[in-house]
Amino acid sequence: MFLYLINFTREDIYFVDQTLTYVVVFTVNKRDDKGSVVRYYNKNYNPNYVMYARPFGYRWSVCKDPDGVERMCLDFPDAYSFSVLQKDTSSIYIKKLTEIPDSLIPANVNKNDSTIYVFNANAKIFKGLYEELAMVIVLPLKFQIVGYYSTSEGNWKQVGNTLAYYGSKVPSNKIFVFFKAKEDTLYKELVKLIQEEREKKEEITIEKTERGLLVRLPESILFESGSAEIKESGKEIIKEIYKKIDFSKIKELRVEGHTDSIPIIGKLTEKYPTNWELSTARSSAVVRYLIELGAPKEKLAAVGYADARPIASNSTPVGRAKNRRVEFIIINEEKQQ
Repeated sequence: MFLYLINFTREDIYFVDQTLTYVVVFTVNKRDDKGSVVRYYNKNYNPNYVMYARPFGYRWSVCKDPDGVERMCLDFPDAYSFSVLQKDTSSIYIKKLTEIPDSLIPANVNKNDSTIYVFNANAKIFKGLYEELAMVIVLPLKFQIVGYYSTSEGNWKQVGNTLAYYGSKVPSNKIFVFFKAKEDTLYKELVKLIQEEREKKEEITIEKTERGLLVRLPESILFESGSAEIKESGKEIIKEIYKKIDFSKIKELRVEGHTDSIPIIGKLTEKYPTNWELSTARSSAVVRYLIELGAPKEKLAAVGYADARPIASNSTPVGRAKNRRVEFIIINEEKQQ
């Protein structure tokens, strides 16, 4: 989509959704002289994509831009400025790397990397120069910016996943932002650790879930039967998991204790009346040890579920052994968004 304006100060912000399905655009445009202000869209643009426009009194029509090209036009009569919020399909802005000419690809971007996406936004002015032009793209945390380019000179500033272009006294401009999905290094590191433990016949598993990365440790690795005291060998495994986690980059580490459905009997009931107390004591013991290792307590949670969330049947010894477990759920920031 092209946006055509005359003699303006312009600020655009593009919010890209994490599924790359749509882009929310907010634009503010100002000028010194009052008069009719027209925002030009491609002819097939759907006006229903515009969620907010000010000032009131605007009108849609099919018209021709100063180059004689037929467009969908949003006219703000008798105005100094206007602002528009619109939700567009991502195909308007996001392209494959192969669709971009080699001359526009920065030297630090691998032209043969098929995993790279390109965000392209345009600002065109018919007469004169933009007094000031700002074009900002906000990417979800799951992506990383690998390069950027603009057809007009200007300054760039990147803060995390927000990248801004700013130009003064510039003609029409196009920005190209190159980005790709971040590598899940934590997942890879934990997989490597688990593979090493499996060589020792330790049945640790890892999987990606909607809640985050889930690491599952059988009871036998961490505890003796009926105990909430972590074995020394179990501490070594917990320490290795702890060393793989960058707590500055996660929202929370939940430690969840689970048991089978066999009730606690005998003298042990004096300490753990039911499996609820035992499962909670085990998850709490793991959290206390993580704090000893240096984990920030504000990012830890201990939960006990007893036999309420089985992953296998409790009618067989094999199934009950699977249910007696401790799970680590590593919840990153973007899962909370």
